[in-house]
Amino acid sequence: MMTRQVRTLWAAVIILAAGVLLMGSLIVIRGLQPAVNEHEPEEKQGGREAVATFNGQVVTEDEWVEEMKRTHGQKVLVQLLNQKAVEAEAKALRIRVAPEEIEDKIKADAAGYESEEAYYQAMFAQLGLTSEDIKTEAAYQLTLEKIAIVNIRISDEEVDRYIDQHKEELEPKKKYELAWIKLKTRKEANKTLDRLEQGVDFGKLAEELSLDEYTRMQGGKLGLIEEDDPFVPEELLAAAKGLEAGDIAGPIRLKDDGYAVIQVINIEKDRQPGRAEIRASVRKQLALNEAVPLTDLEAALREKYGAKLIEKTNL
Repeated sequence: MMTRQVRTLWAAVIILAAGVLLMGSLIVIRGLQPAVNEHEPEEKQGGREAVATFNGQVVTEDEWVEEMKRTHGQKVLVQLLNQKAVEAEAKALRIRVAPEEIEDKIKADAAGYESEEAYYQAMFAQLGLTSEDIKTEAAYQLTLEKIAIVNIRISDEEVDRYIDQHKEELEPKKKYELAWIKLKTRKEANKTLDRLEQGVDFGKLAEELSLDEYTRMQGGKLGLIEEDDPFVPEELLAAAKGLEAGDIAGPIRLKDDGYAVIQVINIEKDRQPGRAEIRASVRKQLALNEAVPLTDLEAALREKYGAKLIEKTNL
């Protein structure tokens, strides 16, 4: 089973591919446009309108597009062909993805963020992708998976065996919304606890004292963290498991170096899925384990539908 961070990183990789796909659409659309009149204004050079200037020199749209083609062109075309091949195969097999499935996938991908809206905002800020872009890529991935497992049959006995062997993994996980103050010595940690008991705000003390550069200016907030998160010091999670929302604890000795004081802002627990939902999820995962790698499937579908790159594209 994938951890929250692995799922999130993988989602970012997938979404980046969607961004490349969008650039490809721009290249194709621009390439199909007719040539412009030779008597255009001077700011339109090389048959294209200027998009930037540098040191008094114009950068034309042609130059911009050519650079995108040079750096991402082949990947973009392959992604476009993949999309067409997957759409054709899904139509042939009468496979469809329901809106609810897309919503569930996005919720899973957004699990490491404060909210689904925060996830959308992060993807737009980091990759320039809109919510519609993300939904399109989610639909593509789900369709590809359905094609991969369409002829794979997993018995009820196999599902039962997996559930029996992985009961702990399938249990709903707790999530802790944590903040921390990282300090050099136990003495400093105890002084910090004294100030907190006197009513000093935790976030203000984190900004003032914490040695962790990444979280200090966010009031020490680590975000919403699963109870077995491998990217967070296990000492913090072990301490959090014995606390309630609103509790503060410390000093906590850190393995790498120093001490910590933590605050449990909130505790959440994953929704308990129903038996049928668990079985369906396990069945799908077991089938995907037996299926060909999805990249191999994409290549096979391109070959099946006669997709190929034409050399004159100069990619």
